[in-house]
Amino acid sequence: MNFVKINLWTWKNGTQFIWESLNEHLKNPARLNSTIEKVVRKDGKVYVTVNGEVEEYDKIIVTSPLYVPCKENRDDGLIGMVDYFDARTDEKKLFSQIEYERYDVLAVETKPQDHPEISYYVFDNMIPKRLGHLMVYYRRWRDTVDQVITTYALRKHKKMEEIPYEKCRARVLRDLETMGNPASNVVNEWSVYYFPHVFTNAYRDGWYDKVEAMQGKYDTYYAGEIMSFGDMDETCEYSRELVERFF
Repeated sequence: MNFVKINLWTWKNGTQFIWESLNEHLKNPARLNSTIEKVVRKDGKVYVTVNGEVEEYDKIIVTSPLYVPCKENRDDGLIGMVDYFDARTDEKKLFSQIEYERYDVLAVETKPQDHPEISYYVFDNMIPKRLGHLMVYYRRWRDTVDQVITTYALRKHKKMEEIPYEKCRARVLRDLETMGNPASNVVNEWSVYYFPHVFTNAYRDGWYDKVEAMQGKYDTYYAGEIMSFGDMDETCEYSRELVERFF
């Protein structure tokens, strides 16, 4: 509701700056640009193959995606934990119920005379039959037109067929023209692994209770967005609570 009420906070140097600053104060800083190829859990130890080398640990906390449905449709090669861990039957059964929102995002420039006056929700496109059309476009700063406009669209809804990325992109650009704010240039674009979740039947069947009961079972703990919510605050809060509970 804060977004609707325009009660927004922004970070002067962006949220990435928060984690870069935090990392500087850690006893064991995060290791970036590392490829985890395989994780094997046996005999009370966890063996992680990273950048071609095998490292031994006592426990492992997973905050990366646990499962990526329809991963063959992604261009970035994103996979889930079940694809590179020695995933057990109960892990595969539970995590295969995870879905996520196929949010496609464009950062576009417009000519000054075509710049929108404010951010917009396109409510007419927020229905299943308008899947793949422009849903939101966001103008961050009120007092300048020298900025990009960020657009959001969904390519997948429940059991409906997933719309190819290029088709969705073309629809969004046409929608901008229809709205009177045609894009003069696409500055950046990406398809986000956003808001992993389970559907109501899995939730009703105790999905979260079952996963929480597995915490530590294979010297493995599960955190990240799926275990909390799709925002930075609650994801961090859950991670801290997990550490306080088990370590």
